[in-house]
Amino acid sequence: MRVEVLWWLEQARRDLRMAEELLKFGLFEGTVYHSHQAAEKALKALVIQRRGYHMTHSCKFLLDQLKIQGMSVDELYGDARELDLHYLTSRYPNAASAPPYELYDEGKAEELLNRARRLIHFVEENLK
Repeated sequence: MRVEVLWWLEQARRDLRMAEELLKFGLFEGTVYHSHQAAEKALKALVIQRRGYHMTHSCKFLLDQLKIQGMSVDELYGDARELDLHYLTSRYPNAASAPPYELYDEGKAEELLNRARRLIHFVEENLK
């Protein structure tokens, strides 16, 4: 496996751990943001390994790249789209109707963390 791929995957795992730790402290917007980042970076690792186009922040777009290459990813699109919806609103106070800390609760943070876990698991299985 290429070194660059390993770097992306390891950073994805670290972002996932950050999301898990932030959840414990009730920092739900941080959990959501790092969940997206973890999934994005893991998917980039797989796209890079397969020499696809990866210059995006969209998990859905990265799945599109894998699908073009013939991978079966249809069951993952719901997770990717939901994470992408929160890429901006979990970060910026002016991205939605309220600052991020007012928009997220434990339930939503856990949901998005689990969506990221599914995407990372898919990547790990396909990088073996």
